[in-house]
Amino acid sequence: MKLKEKISFEEILGAAFKIRVVEPIDNGRAALTHYIHNYTNGESGFYKNEALSQVKRALKVKFPTENIDYKVAESALQYIIADFKQDIPFPTPKEHKFTFIDLFAGIGGFRLAMQNLKGKCVFTSEWDEQAKKTYEVNFGEVPFGDITKKETKMFIPDNFDVLCAGFPCQAFSIAGRRGGFEDTRGTLFFDVAEIIKKKKPKAIFLENVKGLVNHDKGRTLSTILNVLRNDLGYNVPEPKIINAKDFGVPQNRERIYIIGFRKDINEENFSYPEPVEKKRVFADIKEENEVSVN
Repeated sequence: MKLKEKISFEEILGAAFKIRVVEPIDNGRAALTHYIHNYTNGESGFYKNEALSQVKRALKVKFPTENIDYKVAESALQYIIADFKQDIPFPTPKEHKFTFIDLFAGIGGFRLAMQNLKGKCVFTSEWDEQAKKTYEVNFGEVPFGDITKKETKMFIPDNFDVLCAGFPCQAFSIAGRRGGFEDTRGTLFFDVAEIIKKKKPKAIFLENVKGLVNHDKGRTLSTILNVLRNDLGYNVPEPKIINAKDFGVPQNRERIYIIGFRKDINEENFSYPEPVEKKRVFADIKEENEVSVN
């Protein structure tokens, strides 16, 4: 079969079809957008098969009487790539200096910061459906879903530089044990640690609420550092609590940051940033042309 008419990017994503959203199709939408954003580099191989499956599903809906094989799907996918000109607020830098993955992505705050440093995101994951919609609008990519599932982890590419994760704070079951990797099972940090163990990124960049310091009488943070330093073999300086208001942001937001480097990486020059002198208030950033919402 040769396509008698073209199929749009929006149609392949499923916007024009009554497709019941289940996990495989959700992965299809995520894989398609990740493939398009990575089709010129090696990471695209992690997404291509599922991206083609998404294209096949869309073609079968639009052309129900036609025989849709992977050759046809490949042709449609290549057309989509050639015609892809998505207008998004925060595009990937044209020339990047490093790659990263964005776990527990929310609406993309971590990604925006890393892109401003010339980083390229090669994988993102977020389970909240509303946050995923906003993320897609902001960056043109549909995040993969629940990072605790094997079918999500299988899409994480190899050889990315930095793992970013603002993971939730959970107590570990460490009574009578050493507080290591196995003691974190059943928590979301375990999934982060599992990815670090398998993929071995050059650096890790973790963020959490200030309360992590005293969570479970300090045992939670102690276990995290023990896992990162001893079980996973990363050089991890002492974590630091940083307040956004000290860095030109009009918000009193204290967060703890945990930075780690693979032991073959020279991190001797690393230091946490010093607060800036200038303080900002909301009036400094308020848009002049206000938008009224009815």
